[in-house]
Amino acid sequence: MKRVKIFVKGIVQGVGFRPFVYRLAKKYNAKGWVQNRGEGVEIDVELEDERAFLSSLKKNSPPLCKIEDVSIEVLPPENFKDFKILESEEGYKKTFVSPDISICDNCLKELFDENNRRFLYPLINCTDCGPRYTIIKTLPYDRKNTSMSKFQMCKICEEEYFNPLDRRYHAQPISCFNCGPKTFLEYENKRVEESKEIFKQAAFLIKRGKILAIKGLGGFHLICDATNLKAVKKLRERKKRPLKPFAVMFKDISQIKEVCSLSKEEEALISSKERPIVLVKKRKFHRLERRRFKISSLVALNVDYLGVFLPYTPIHYLLFSHLDIPIVATSANLSQEPIIRSKEELERKLGGVYDAILGNEREILNACDDSVAQIVDGKKVFIRLSRGYAPFSVNLPFRIKRKVLAVGAMQKDTISLAFDRNFILSPHIGDLDSIDAFEYFKRTVETFKRFYDFNPEVVVFDKHPKYDTSKWAKELEIKKISVYHHLSHIYCALFEAEVLEKMEIKDYLGFSWDGTGYGEDKNIWGGEIFLNDNRVSHFRYFKLLGGEMAVREPRRVAISLLFEVFGKDALSLPLESVKAFNDSQKSILYKSWERDIGSFYTSSVGRIFDAVASLTGVVQILDYEGQSGLYMEKYYDEEIKDLYSFNVKDSIDFFPMIEEIVKDVLRKRSKREIVSKFINTLSEIILHFAKENKESICIFSGGVFQNRVLLLSTVKKLEKENLRYFFPSRIPINDGGISAGQLWYAIKKNFV
Repeated sequence: MKRVKIFVKGIVQGVGFRPFVYRLAKKYNAKGWVQNRGEGVEIDVELEDERAFLSSLKKNSPPLCKIEDVSIEVLPPENFKDFKILESEEGYKKTFVSPDISICDNCLKELFDENNRRFLYPLINCTDCGPRYTIIKTLPYDRKNTSMSKFQMCKICEEEYFNPLDRRYHAQPISCFNCGPKTFLEYENKRVEESKEIFKQAAFLIKRGKILAIKGLGGFHLICDATNLKAVKKLRERKKRPLKPFAVMFKDISQIKEVCSLSKEEEALISSKERPIVLVKKRKFHRLERRRFKISSLVALNVDYLGVFLPYTPIHYLLFSHLDIPIVATSANLSQEPIIRSKEELERKLGGVYDAILGNEREILNACDDSVAQIVDGKKVFIRLSRGYAPFSVNLPFRIKRKVLAVGAMQKDTISLAFDRNFILSPHIGDLDSIDAFEYFKRTVETFKRFYDFNPEVVVFDKHPKYDTSKWAKELEIKKISVYHHLSHIYCALFEAEVLEKMEIKDYLGFSWDGTGYGEDKNIWGGEIFLNDNRVSHFRYFKLLGGEMAVREPRRVAISLLFEVFGKDALSLPLESVKAFNDSQKSILYKSWERDIGSFYTSSVGRIFDAVASLTGVVQILDYEGQSGLYMEKYYDEEIKDLYSFNVKDSIDFFPMIEEIVKDVLRKRSKREIVSKFINTLSEIILHFAKENKESICIFSGGVFQNRVLLLSTVKKLEKENLRYFFPSRIPINDGGISAGQLWYAIKKNFV
């Protein structure tokens, strides 16, 4: 017999790892013990064949387990008599908090098994599924440290909980009808608590065109019939969301295929245990084609893609057992605020929006929105990393000396932290444009500090002097590091490439393109090209008239660029961008542009997208961020290979392109032709620099690269020339990855 002590790090607590080790020990006749420790799981065993034991430990671990590191120490024999699961150790917290996961197949089978005691139980779960991050107060992940601590287990649940051979061994949210939180439906001064009746009545209300607020894993959704035009219109009016597309939850994958065209990668992502919202292309229907249902035209206006996802909680499945139609499922929140997690907050803020509440008594401690992704070039591109994937945790390839916190920017914010060899990226926090949103940011920081007994010794933040996250960071009495926004974008991609993909990158050519960011020269950047941290080029500066107003009004960006190219003659051009203003407004705008009043300079590619959208008449005033690029995607035709003129000297002079676009508009060229040539020109600019730096790998990061047609057309050109490229596929490519980039920059530059 040989005695070995095995230490396992990663997501190994609350995922059924200890009972798995117990069963493994029985299989290999091993004696000893397993215990949750502050830093992971420790196994002390005496056995004959440690190699087979270790191999099975790594290859056959539970589905939610994520092993980051395994260390082994050979020790003198102890002569253990049996194998035990010891109580969790209290102490220094380094193990990772795992994300919430959709209901597993075993629980789903039990949910609809009339002979099972949890038949139709709305909060059924086990160690392979259910809530994690959203119900935990602190580590270790034990029931007493979760929002389930107030619910005393019944005798049968207790037997399951303490049986190492049971699937629910130490499943912290374990409960049943006898001892768990109650689920209820409230509407028209009624309260229904009988499970079968709850979902039957809820489905009936949806079919009648009512709006329901339904509590999920990380917050409430607002739900209505996605096929009912009046219901969708009512939801838009009540939520004050005129145009931004809604996500749609379907009963099963076959329903999605009825309205969308899916690649094998998209189908796999939609069906994965993480259950993200996935942006997929709508199918085109013949007018005589018969359909079981038709998605309302108001669900996703003026776009060719639909955000689709499948049920991921038992509550969703129970609802769909009475529904054969897809439902709109959008986050319950006020504009610019985080998703609502409690019934009290829901009633206070959205009381006039919904007609009924389908809730439960299990408290959500940590809000967590749905993840959003799309497939580009066969790879995931995350627009929002949250439920199912975050907290995103990984071991660094080396140990760092100090505890570091990175606070991100202001839009699509996340935080990241690192200590020892641990790196953690928070779930999506969101845009920090309101008091409540910023309070959520601060609450998230405190949550992660509590999880890991983490008191930062270094804080990393954006260089922008007016960002609230930067102001907050500067008030901390610890070491401070500031990083320029667009370099953080690049370092986010470098982090994923170097740490997650284990790529060795000696030289990189970084394209950091987005809507806005503070630059070294105090201008607003957004079309930057870096060669190994050095900014080697950028799009030619142009003025933004009206500052922040220009971000919401593409017509302002367009008329500013028209002034740059045509001067005062722009005012007489017969373009929608010019006609959008009256004579008085046009006069004021030209004087403001001429005298530099109320304007600033930018190199932003995001704003160039806005300008072209305005010039072509695609959109003049925005309802949501990224609307210009999303609308333009539907006009792109890959069969069109033409492009516009540009010059590269000290900067990328795209003004010739603007002049040619105006000529095409005046010649009444189609939107399809103009948009296609515009996208082709952007990808050609990238190819130009890539050819000049063939030894460097091209790195793409920033919100502009969420545009799938730009990203896809670019990588096709690079592949044709056998040029290397990389873009993030596990961390958001937009500002959701900024905090990760800030952190990796600080680590790589040895500031920590």
